[in-house]
Amino acid sequence: MLTVPWGQIHWPAVAVAAVATFFLGAVWYMALFGKLWQRLHGFSDEKVKEMQKARPPHIFFGVMIFSYALMSLGVAVVLAWCGVATGLQGAGVGLVLWLGIAAAIGLTAWIASDKPFGVYAIDLSYQLVFLIMTGFILGAWR
Repeated sequence: MLTVPWGQIHWPAVAVAAVATFFLGAVWYMALFGKLWQRLHGFSDEKVKEMQKARPPHIFFGVMIFSYALMSLGVAVVLAWCGVATGLQGAGVGLVLWLGIAAAIGLTAWIASDKPFGVYAIDLSYQLVFLIMTGFILGAWR
């Protein structure tokens, strides 16, 4: 039976990886691809404001940070199980997690939707970068 190696989890690294993913998302969706992502979804500026009103910033950003913390913890557990000892090894595991989990789930979500492929590409490329980054942070900071 696999047990969670709680003693091998470096909690400050988990927190840093979660916060780094949050800020990467801010850059990704606000500065780099936000308007394109919005257009590809077919969201008007009014629709975006309506969505923001339905989920106030403290709820929206709180759930984001919580989700990234869970993801970082999950990656930390996988890295401990794999015996990862370097940032490059961690980045490699992040790539494998992206390919085997995030890409596969994202592709099935896209193929079953009416969204353009560009939405999938923007979201999945963000997930690729943050999983590699998270793996690197957690692998390097042991």
